Amino acid sequence: MMRYKLIANPASGTHRSRRISALVVELLGRRNVVFDLEFTAAPRHAADIALRSCKDFDAIVAIGGDGTIHEIAGAMLDCEIPLGIIPAGSGNDLVKSLGIPNDVRAAVEILLAGKTKVIDAGTVNGLCFVNVVGIGFDAAVNHNSHGIRWPASGLLRYVAALVQTLGTYTALPLTVTIEGVARTRDLFLLTIGNGTTCGGGFRITPHAKLDDGLLDVTFVKPITVPRLLWHLPKVFQGTLERAEHYASMKRVTRLRVESTVPVPVHVDGEIYRGDSTRLDIEVIPNALAVIGKF
Repeated sequence: MMRYKLIANPASGTHRSRRISALVVELLGRRNVVFDLEFTAAPRHAADIALRSCKDFDAIVAIGGDGTIHEIAGAMLDCEIPLGIIPAGSGNDLVKSLGIPNDVRAAVEILLAGKTKVIDAGTVNGLCFVNVVGIGFDAAVNHNSHGIRWPASGLLRYVAALVQTLGTYTALPLTVTIEGVARTRDLFLLTIGNGTTCGGGFRITPHAKLDDGLLDVTFVKPITVPRLLWHLPKVFQGTLERAEHYASMKRVTRLRVESTVPVPVHVDGEIYRGDSTRLDIEVIPNALAVIGKF
């Protein structure tokens, strides 16, 4: 019989995680599933729990948002058991690429079905990520979204932060090196995706695949506010490449991003607090087994 270690972040999803965890416990109890639930108490606690639980359980289950998943996944790269996810965050972006719905009952059914896939991950200056790295405008929006308490929904909150950021943000001169070729240009944003979405549903790297051994990179040139708003629906529709005068996409295994000044960066929706003047980013193929709807 499978043994599940549940790791829940009580702060995820504006504190919805405790309610969701209680429902998960009820649903698993009805099925006589063997599990243990532990709540995190501090940053990095989820990673510590995952590390010490890998040998004693058959699956680690994150109950939280992308930040919780980011922390647990980074600790499980050398773990031979799969990661399951019950979405309980505000954005819940990675699960969109895994076919896991936000509905708790449906997510539990997917967990118990146990279908697994080995997916890639990535690193930025040695820090693991599983979904996305954002540099520039989307990172500035992400940073501002952390200060917004309403709307609580990830997508609506991100849109509110987007509007807030529009009036103050300017494009950045970035030097991007791919396959030994360096090019310096002003960029509105640069997003590196292993998954397809960020910010609760913004499909900036819409063609990314979790298991292709590559990272999708989207470049957006400087753009006026009216033009940005005109093209914004393409971001939701996953057709940003149709804004061909402003957006371009590329698939890579590694790249370097350099700036003469610190730039805003987020990693899996979490504010990056390391050196942001030089970012070495690369894929880790076949990094992690995950449970999803495949």
